[in-house]
Amino acid sequence: MDKFIALVNLTRINKPIGIFLLLWPTLCGIWLASEGFPNIKILVIFIFGTVLMRSAGCVANDLADRNLDAFVERTKNRPITSGLISPKEAIILLLALLASSFILVIQLNYLTIWISFFALLFSLTYPLTKRYFAIPQLYLGVTFGFGILMAFSEIQNTIPLEAQILFIANIFWVFAYDSHYAISDMEDDKKLNIYSAPLTFNNKIMFMIVLSYFLMFFSLFIIGILKNYTISFYILLSLAILISMFGCFESRRMEPCKNFKAFLRSNYVGLIMFAGFCSQI
Repeated sequence: MDKFIALVNLTRINKPIGIFLLLWPTLCGIWLASEGFPNIKILVIFIFGTVLMRSAGCVANDLADRNLDAFVERTKNRPITSGLISPKEAIILLLALLASSFILVIQLNYLTIWISFFALLFSLTYPLTKRYFAIPQLYLGVTFGFGILMAFSEIQNTIPLEAQILFIANIFWVFAYDSHYAISDMEDDKKLNIYSAPLTFNNKIMFMIVLSYFLMFFSLFIIGILKNYTISFYILLSLAILISMFGCFESRRMEPCKNFKAFLRSNYVGLIMFAGFCSQI
């Protein structure tokens, strides 16, 4: 039982906010591409694929960081670092998750399968960016946006302008909420010489977060205009803006606890954003 619990902790299934933050933009892409209620088979494949790939990404992250996590208070008890799961066992689990994901992907069209390989590459290399790239949150934004591209490639067999705009909007959104999250680890990241947006921008990070939210919502408003969406879409987006700005205001003094709360509220932002696209059915 202890081993099973450790495996669950390794995949973060017990902390589903990461699944939701990956799922909301993917669902937005599916609804936007479908221009109505989507095909059930496609919906099921993408939901399960999101869960599997997020779990695989967590395992890959902990494998890559196993020698660093021991020096960070928040991560020192993770399964691999604590010895509950061996690196070999983690690799076997990772391969099993990737194999399961591939079984889902091969049911999709050729363009979507090709895009999935790029999604896999970004997912497996993201943990390394914290060592070599000054703003890893941007890389994570690209990584978390492949569900949008795959949704359009599967449903429309192309990547139209609105898909590209939604993809860009998601990059800004991920930068914003993951920067809130990274503020909690700033002191540990300094000691370990790990990169993050808060360390790169320092006292300008809150300005960059607010700017990212502005660019995100501006992009979504453009989609609404392009698709002639009704007022309900803009009302729901306005509510999401209020939640995002409240988080920025509350965490403006860079307190880790309040920034983490702002990060958690991103789940509601994503839900409301998705509701905005659903309102146009």
